[in-house]
Amino acid sequence: MTQNFDAIVIGAGVIGASIAFHLTERGLKPAILERKVTASGATGHSSGLVRMHYDLAVESQLTFVSYKNYFADWKNRVGGECGFIKTGFMQIAKREHEDKLRGNVANQQKMGINTSVISAADVKKLFPDLTTEHFDVAAYEPDSGYADASMTTNSFLDSAKRQGATLIQNCEVTAIRVAGGKIVGVDTNKGEFSAPVVVNAAGPWAKQVAALAGVDVPLVTWTHDVAFLHRPPSLGKFPAVIDDTINCYFRPEGSALILAAGEDESMRGEEPDAEDQTPTETFLDKLIDAMVQRIPKIEESGLHSIHVGRDGITPDQRAIYSAAGPDGFYLACGLSGTGFKTAPAAGASMAELILDGAPKTVDISTFNFERFSKGELINGEFGYGHIWK
Repeated sequence: MTQNFDAIVIGAGVIGASIAFHLTERGLKPAILERKVTASGATGHSSGLVRMHYDLAVESQLTFVSYKNYFADWKNRVGGECGFIKTGFMQIAKREHEDKLRGNVANQQKMGINTSVISAADVKKLFPDLTTEHFDVAAYEPDSGYADASMTTNSFLDSAKRQGATLIQNCEVTAIRVAGGKIVGVDTNKGEFSAPVVVNAAGPWAKQVAALAGVDVPLVTWTHDVAFLHRPPSLGKFPAVIDDTINCYFRPEGSALILAAGEDESMRGEEPDAEDQTPTETFLDKLIDAMVQRIPKIEESGLHSIHVGRDGITPDQRAIYSAAGPDGFYLACGLSGTGFKTAPAAGASMAELILDGAPKTVDISTFNFERFSKGELINGEFGYGHIWK
């Protein structure tokens, strides 16, 4: 028997959950179809940073709206918990990118983001355990931090279900049905589902899902290693940091651990459901060598664990939020490892695109699907180059 819904969201990661939540706020009763279980793909391996520094203004706007309207008041806005912890955030740029860092901060200040350029001496005063000889200035956001990606996703889903959404797990989409150029539903290993709208939020599986609708998405899988290190007892406070001078990022993880990862050597092109979850051979040694340059006390640390995550990455390493192909088919994929912190505002904007024909929360038209065929890839206003090397 065919089940009927107002919309179908494929993928129960954070972006799919956010879109479903916002559709239910508009009165729709969507189905969320997840091939495994909630947050089992890229979301479950997210580093969970909540920061607003980007070299593209619209990404900063997405994260700023997500922070001020959602993460900062999660229980009242969404319900449940997102696990947000304010640690502050610091972006360290290479000396040759100092003017770009200042330009990005100026753009963000115009939006109302609480950010500023601080000197290396100021960094040392704020965080005495960080070395500062590799840079002269940094961007600092005192309000930023990190949240729990799985908790965030489940809060969105719980709220969506309370408002009429249906979550079906272990449900793999095998076909997308189109009639007269319009979406009419999907076939799955759990039967047929009808709806006039289908949203592809399938993360690393998004290319295969799009192909079912006759849409070729220029997306490959991107595999990313993340380590959890024991926090040295003598280490003082430090913020979440993206450090382009040593090609890594790190943040506190509770009071006992440090989450850290590199920005290079990530593998590309593996199967999205590849069973191999082994980090690259040189990952840990390179990461420790880099981290010691910024936090010498890391030498007193030790490895707690490593996890391996996989996402979809586009040629310009920016998301796709767009209609594509048959009428009623939408893409919310290719998040390229940076989707978590933008997901609340992106989900609201996608719901507006679907229901109103244009987004209002944030203008996400920059992330249109047509840019690839037109050769108009996205570049930051004050670009640092690709995040993932």
